[in-house]
Amino acid sequence: MGYLDRILGRKPRDKNGDDASDGPSAAAPEPAAPAAPEIVHEATSGAGYGPPSISSSQLPTSGIPGMMPLSPETTGGGTRLYDPYEGIAQSVGMKKQLFKMPEQPEFLFEEEASVRRRGWGENVQFYTGLGYITGAGTGVAAGGHRFLTMRPQFQGPETLKLKANRALNSVGMFARPLANGAGIIGLYFATADSLIYNKLDQNGLPDYLSSVLAGGVTGALFRSPRGPRQAAVAGAVGVVAGAGIVAARTVFPSL
Repeated sequence: MGYLDRILGRKPRDKNGDDASDGPSAAAPEPAAPAAPEIVHEATSGAGYGPPSISSSQLPTSGIPGMMPLSPETTGGGTRLYDPYEGIAQSVGMKKQLFKMPEQPEFLFEEEASVRRRGWGENVQFYTGLGYITGAGTGVAAGGHRFLTMRPQFQGPETLKLKANRALNSVGMFARPLANGAGIIGLYFATADSLIYNKLDQNGLPDYLSSVLAGGVTGALFRSPRGPRQAAVAGAVGVVAGAGIVAARTVFPSL
């Protein structure tokens, strides 16, 4: 077979002039590739949809060592039944699925469950913002009371612009210093509370002492420019205020 026959696509011929594919010596056809197996999915009824229901007996009664138990009943916290398909289960023919969900936050390790406190940065943001907002609100209330009870000193009719100007001056005169002072107190308290807590935690002392001592440090530091006597009095007031914060945490745990 020459190169021209290969280019033109001609079939090779034997010595007798016949095509090579016509005789018995023709190459056997290649076997066809086996067909891929057909995957048949069995149709399931509507009752099979949804996650499998797990009973409390199937849950392990003890978790991994050093971790919280997996069963909510062992922790002593309350549980509630939760159905993610509530309201649509009957319409699509599904069976009711109930899951036991804990009502309290879950923690991976026991150490996390015992720690109630925030970090230093979160503490600073919380108490500084809380102090500033509390001081500003108190100042606005005091300024508004002064605006409503105090009469203007000038004689003559008072226009709307004059009333608005007098109200803003009264509110700003009280709100500005109270907001700044309360924000500084919150900053001092948050910093002292975090530092003292780290020292107490290393020595195994109760956690509530950090808030009481931080209140005393905050009061003394805030009034220190006015002399040692006023700093001592303010420190005593701060200790009482810190004890009040500890008592208020029984009602408001976020404090």
